[in-house]
This record gives sequence, C-alpha cells and structure tokens, in this order.
Amino acid sequence: MKKRIALLLAALMLLAITACSAEKPASESPLASQEPAGEVSAEESTAQPGDQALTIGLSMYTLEYPFYVTMCDAFEAACEEKGWTCITTNASTDASTQLNNCLDLLNKDIDALVLTSWYGDALSEAFIAANEKNIPIFLMDTSTLPDEGEYVTRIGTVNYDGGMVGGMYAGQYLLEQGRSEVDAVALHSGDQVSVDRRDGILAGLEAAGVSVNMLNEYHSASREESMANFEDAMTTYAKIDLVVATSAQHGMGAYSAAEAAGRTEMLIAAYDGEAEEMEAIDNGTGTYLCTVTQDPVGMSETIAQQVEDYIFNGATYEQFQSAPAGVYGKDGQLSAADLGIG
Repeated sequence: MKKRIALLLAALMLLAITACSAEKPASESPLASQEPAGEVSAEESTAQPGDQALTIGLSMYTLEYPFYVTMCDAFEAACEEKGWTCITTNASTDASTQLNNCLDLLNKDIDALVLTSWYGDALSEAFIAANEKNIPIFLMDTSTLPDEGEYVTRIGTVNYDGGMVGGMYAGQYLLEQGRSEVDAVALHSGDQVSVDRRDGILAGLEAAGVSVNMLNEYHSASREESMANFEDAMTTYAKIDLVVATSAQHGMGAYSAAEAAGRTEMLIAAYDGEAEEMEAIDNGTGTYLCTVTQDPVGMSETIAQQVEDYIFNGATYEQFQSAPAGVYGKDGQLSAADLGIG
C-alpha cells in the first residue's frame, strides 16, 4: 500500500514539473504585449491625414489685386494636392459682403475657415458663429481683429516693418544720389493696413537719413483712382521727388500717370512686389524705384499645412506668425538684413 502511494505521489510531481516547463516566458505572453489598461497607443490616438478628406472654406476679401489672386491660387492648389475640397468666396473689398460670405461658408459643413481681410474687426459675428460650431479659424494677411471670437493663428507681413524695409532702400538710394531732402506725395487707401505701410516707408527714409516734406496725401481704392489722383498732384506741384505708394495698384497708377505726362523726375517707392512692378523697375522709365516684396504662396502653403496638423494632430501655434518682407529694386531682390535691418 505504501509503495502504491509513493508511486502516485511521484507521478503527480512529474505532471507538475511538466506543466511548469510548458508555460511561456512572461515576455512571450499575449498579456505582456498589450497596452496597460486604460491607455491607448500613439498610433491609435492620432488621426491620420489620409483618413478624412477635409472641406475648407476660403473667404477672400478681394481678388482684384494680383497679390491676393496669387495667395488664393496657392491655397486652392495646396488643398487640391491634399485631396481636400476648397470653397472660395470673394467679397470684392466689401466688409459686409465678407461677413455674409463667412456666415454662408459656416453653414456648408466645412472643417475649417481660412480668411484674409482688411477689416477683420468687422467679422465678430462670423468668429463667434465659428466658435459655437467648433470650426477653427485661420487668418492670412489680416491686420485688424474683432473684439470677440477666437482663432487658431494668423500669418502675415507686419505692414509697418515691411514698409520700413522699402523706405530704408529708397533712403539709401537717394543718399547715394546726393539727396537728403525730398518733396513727396503719398497714395494709399486710408485703411489701417495702408497707413501702417506708409508710416513704415517714411520711418525707413528717416532712419536712412532722408528728410521728407509731405506735400499731400491722396486716398484711392483702385489703380484708376490712383492714376487720376496723381495726375492732379502733378498739376498742383511742379516738383515731386518721391511717391510713397502703399500697394502695387497705387504705385502702378502713379507710374502710368507720370509716364503719360512725360514726367520722369520723381521716384516711386511702393509695396506688394507684383510682377508688373518688377518689370517697371527693370525695364521702365526709371521712375519706379522699388517695391516691398511679400510671400503669398508661402503664407498659403504654411496655413494649409497648419490646418492639417491642427485638425489631425492637435498642433498649436503662436497667435501671430510673421512672414518676412524684402524689397525688389534696381539692385534686384534684397532682404531686410541686406539693408542692415534686424
């Protein structure tokens, strides 16, 4: 009997040893390879861009200026490359129209609203409506902001700083010609953007050592108005040394008027960096001295990428992102650093 019990105990011990040796090491256990309870892997917690084709509302304040046409085309191209739908509206420089356009876009099941405006402070209702719908807002080349409503980020050239680059170039050129005092007229729209640009150009001239006697300022909203205003200026003033123009439309309007009148004694310092301005600088009568350059394509491509990163990856950005300004003149394209700024 004792012998049978001993044999039975031995058999049980052998089975126990065999069972233990058959278990997998902890590192090979299915439980060991799982994420801890309540945690999700990074791959699962981040949506992938290809998972969803976005619909973006693009509200343009104007498409009457080549700068904004370039910006619009670049943003639409960036959306197309990403497989997104872009719904574009044009306010034709009317703030109330842009407000209505934005509100209409917000009712079209868009994933983000991108806008550029001269009068962002008039769009409070659209900002509030977007916030209520949890639709993020991204701003390009928008200087003024509403009192209410939040946005993700805005990108653009600081208009005063850009103007200063142009003014510094013009001032250095004038000094090289032995001219430290000039009689000037200014052409601008009268809005905050153009005022900041004008002030920047004048500050750059002063910083370069040129004293400006401002004969008069003319407000105009188009090239045709600028041309007519400058015709009046040339009739009123026998001598004009410098034209401070705060956009390509103002600059080219003055240039056309001066060319038609055969007046070549003045120089034009303008803003926008349009192709026709560069053509006038390179191959014109010599009156178009310089134009401040911006990067509308770069702004559009940056914002398109940031929309993607914000929606899919929860990226965050500074409230304002400065796009650098340069100047194109008789010496070609120059940066602010080339002129000793910054």
